[in-house]
Amino acid sequence: MVNRVATYPYTTSMIADNMRLQVKYADINTQISSGLKSQNYKGISRDTQYLLSVESAVDRLDAYNTNGNIVLATVNTIYEALGQVENMANSVLAAITAALGGGQVPTAVTTAQAQNALNETASVLNLQIASRYVFAGSDIDTPPVDLTDPAWVPQTSPSVVNSNYYQGNSSVLSVQLSESYSVSYGVKADSSAFEELLRAYNLVVNNPGSTAELSEASGLIQQAIDNLATIRSNLSINSRSIEDQINQNEQDKVYLKELVSTIKEVDLPSASVQLTEVQTQMEASYTASVRILNLNLHDYLR
Repeated sequence: MVNRVATYPYTTSMIADNMRLQVKYADINTQISSGLKSQNYKGISRDTQYLLSVESAVDRLDAYNTNGNIVLATVNTIYEALGQVENMANSVLAAITAALGGGQVPTAVTTAQAQNALNETASVLNLQIASRYVFAGSDIDTPPVDLTDPAWVPQTSPSVVNSNYYQGNSSVLSVQLSESYSVSYGVKADSSAFEELLRAYNLVVNNPGSTAELSEASGLIQQAIDNLATIRSNLSINSRSIEDQINQNEQDKVYLKELVSTIKEVDLPSASVQLTEVQTQMEASYTASVRILNLNLHDYLR
């Protein structure tokens, strides 16, 4: 059919309507195949800012949990390391108790045990995890314990507090686990528990067999063991707090990802129904178009 001036606008409109239906059909079909409302942000322009905000929140939670899991492993390692320190302290305490009780433990043996415990405790406190010294505060590149520091001098009874072996700083490590929540987990080598232990071993090593020094060392070690128990208890509490927040973050991520899904993903049952409706409209429109385009005035005039 050749359009006349009178029928051209109607024909053009009819063709445009058919094309719109084709585009709509193709768009819905793409949504069903991909599962997404749009292949780019332009197609969901009204929700773009909200979507970006939600996706950013998910990324932040991922970062918090990555750091949290790293710190959790560190805390557990520190907890186990302090268990070794406590075991050594109990061993030396038993030797000192035997020596003070008039047992047959040679002085050289007790002294050697104290020297070994001194070195081993210093070694544990110089522990590195992922190339970071964990007992040095935030000065992670510096070994926190140096027993050769000139200011850490041999002691006699009554001894005085001396933590000059400590080479770290005063900062306590912490980890950020959410926008508003952080957990302090750091343990510094100048803690009173470690100072007491090292001073006790110092007394035994530098005053072999002396009853006064052995007696004071015994009291220091017992006090240090109590303080170590407190530190380990706090580490356990911190570990649980970190685990709880990581779990909470995971729950928040599930909720946020559901929001992302709601914004980005198409409702397949609804889209399928809509596709069927558009297909029906297209078929009806094509049928009507064919009939109208095949109309010829000559057929009516014959």
